[in-house]
Amino acid sequence: MKGGGTRIAVVFAILFTFWVLLSGYFDAFHLTAGIICAGIVTILSHDLLMPDAGDRILRKTARFIGYIPWLLLAILRGGLDVAYRVLHPAMPINPCIVTFETPLHGDLARTTLANSITLTPGTVTVDVEGGRFVVHVLAPEFAYGLTKEETMQKRVSAIFEEDR
Repeated sequence: MKGGGTRIAVVFAILFTFWVLLSGYFDAFHLTAGIICAGIVTILSHDLLMPDAGDRILRKTARFIGYIPWLLLAILRGGLDVAYRVLHPAMPINPCIVTFETPLHGDLARTTLANSITLTPGTVTVDVEGGRFVVHVLAPEFAYGLTKEETMQKRVSAIFEEDR
């Protein structure tokens, strides 16, 4: 089992493990159903989860795991900022739509960026078309990190090894 076969086996193992963890049943019926469902989903979509083989997958996975604490901190900061704005007597909220282009070209990288933006309180990704992102922000200050600093874009770019 080399190359594609290994990827298929890994995807199947991940999906079946996920099935077992979510179902919580270990009888023959549920395990058989899990094998069948994980097999069908693996056949139909294995290339979506692991599009290329090699050590790049391990590097990307390690970088993504390193990205999670940073994202959780950004979510916490965003949540505190939104709470402050909502509880402030003057309610300093000025919602607007921000459009920006990203140099990210991979679908998974763009999806990760879009989901990261939406997970961060005060921002919601409204549309993604090619490299163009449309984001609703609670206040213009929320857009600064997306459009000027591009902190999140740089971190996602580093995960997926995309040249900026």
